[in-house]
Formats: sequence, structure tokens, C-alpha cells
Amino acid sequence: MQPTTATTPGTVELVLDHLVRNGGTDPNAYLDCLEIETKVANTQTVVRWHRIGHDATLDKPDTEKLIDKLILLLIDFSCTRKERDEAILAVTKTGSMQSVSALHEKARRLFTTSATTGEVGELMLYFLAEHLLKYPQVLCKFPHKTNPNVHAHGADGVHASVDPVTGHLRLHWGEAKLYQKLGAAVEDCFSSLSDLILEPPDAKKTKRRDVELLRDYIDLSEPGLEMAFRSYLNPDDALSKMVRYCGLALIGFDLADYNKLTDEVAKKEVAAVTARVEDWAAKIKASVEKHELIGITIDVFCIPFPSVQAFRDAFLKRLG
Repeated sequence: MQPTTATTPGTVELVLDHLVRNGGTDPNAYLDCLEIETKVANTQTVVRWHRIGHDATLDKPDTEKLIDKLILLLIDFSCTRKERDEAILAVTKTGSMQSVSALHEKARRLFTTSATTGEVGELMLYFLAEHLLKYPQVLCKFPHKTNPNVHAHGADGVHASVDPVTGHLRLHWGEAKLYQKLGAAVEDCFSSLSDLILEPPDAKKTKRRDVELLRDYIDLSEPGLEMAFRSYLNPDDALSKMVRYCGLALIGFDLADYNKLTDEVAKKEVAAVTARVEDWAAKIKASVEKHELIGITIDVFCIPFPSVQAFRDAFLKRLG
């Protein structure tokens, strides 16, 4: 990352855009938009509806294309910016790509090989948050895993943005859920976000530990900016009152009549697709209300799959 002049807390918002590692990627090359985003009534939740992009010849999900892209993002997602910068510097000095190859191999080994892994969902959420929403990742727990076959606890990554109206620093706590049933994915997702953000007495997850990790291992590859973020995270600093904790979610689920949805999209049966979206949105609204998250800013990506397990299997096979 090129150095910036923003090294004080008051100028953090000026450089967040420099942290986005989008590589010129348009996520719409890999995903189809089912319908324009839904602002869930009486909440601060916005849902974006997608499906895996379809191959124009067979009109089937081009899973291989998406997974190939996710594999290319392994380093960006699961290695620190310092590691990446050091690898790039080594290439410049030596002319050899060995340092980059080694880093990619390290990133690959950090992923669990469990057949029920949700880590491909975490990687996909990173892709959408950073490339579509332009929220740069400021904490990934993968570099701190001591056992690749154990999932990291707490949020599935933390991204940052600045509230365009109030100027607050927004920290987006991520949760990715890939389940067979939409209802189960929705319930688990918002239950986890409630634990992380609201921290009820019986919470299984809390943001406190993640804030500590963020403060200790913030990954911006620029000392001045990292110092500024730590000021926001320091309870003794007045800037700590300018932090808003938000939600960021990926909900993937099996759709039994996926082929029918394919026909509806192909024939531009807008009313049929809208009816589906409204039904899914109702489930999300009910869960947001149940878990008392109506006042929390939450960005949700909702994606139906022919088979979530087939998607996992394809990713693990490609991962090797």
C-alpha cells in the first residue's frame, strides 16, 4: 500500500478507501443480482439479493469461476498486510515469485479441511464486503490460528467504514452462515450478531475480545493510521465515543426449487422473484426484531444455492 499523509485520528476517514484491495474486480462478474436491495422496514438492516453468476450457455451457476476467484483472494483475506508487503518487496529485490508462492501456500494451509467448514462463507463475505461495499478488512483472525482445523472464535472478520452523515468510525462485525435451511441460517446469524454487538448476559460471543484483538493486531500496514485506530478503540480516549458497532452478514441456503428460480429469472418473471424475496425478507425482519437489532446498522448478503454442501465440496477440492 502506498503511504498516506493521514496519521491522526481525525483523518482516518480520508484513507479507508486506500485500504480496499479490489484489484479492479467487479463482483457482478461473479454474481447475479436477483433484486435491488431491500431496506427492512423499521430497522437499520439492508439486504442485497444475489445468486452465483450463471453461465450463459447452460444457464447454470458458474461455481468454478467464483471459486477460482476466491482462491485468488486467499492471500488478501487470510494473510496480514505486512506479510503481503514483505512478499512484494522480496519479488522486487530478487525478481523471483517464490515469496508470493510461499505466502499463497501458507494461506491455503490456514483453512480447515472439514467437510462442514463455513470458512468458504467467510472468504466470500470478505470478497463482497471489500469489493462491493468497499469496506476494507481491518482484522482477520486467520493469521492468529494455531490449529488450521479449528475455526476462529468470535466475529468472522472485522471491516471498517465511516458513517457519511455523522462521521462516526463504523466497525462491521462479520458473520457468515451457509446452511441447508434459510431459517436456521438467519436465526444463527442474528443470534451471533446480537451476542457480538449487544453482549447480553448469556452471550456466547462478545465483541470485547475482538476489540482487544483489533487493538493489538490491527492490520493496516501503516503505523500512523494504526495509531489513529487504536485511539478510537481506547476507552480513555474521547474518540472512543465516535465508534459505532455494526453487523455484516452472508446468509447462504439451499433452495429446493432452484431450477424454477432459474426459469423465473430467465423469463423475467419479476413478480415471482419479488414474492420469493419478500418471503425471505420477512424471515430476516423477524429475526432482527427477535434479537433486538432493529437499531443496529446491518448489511446482509442473501444467496440461494442449489446445494450449499456441493459448494463447500467444490471449494475444498479446489483448495487441495
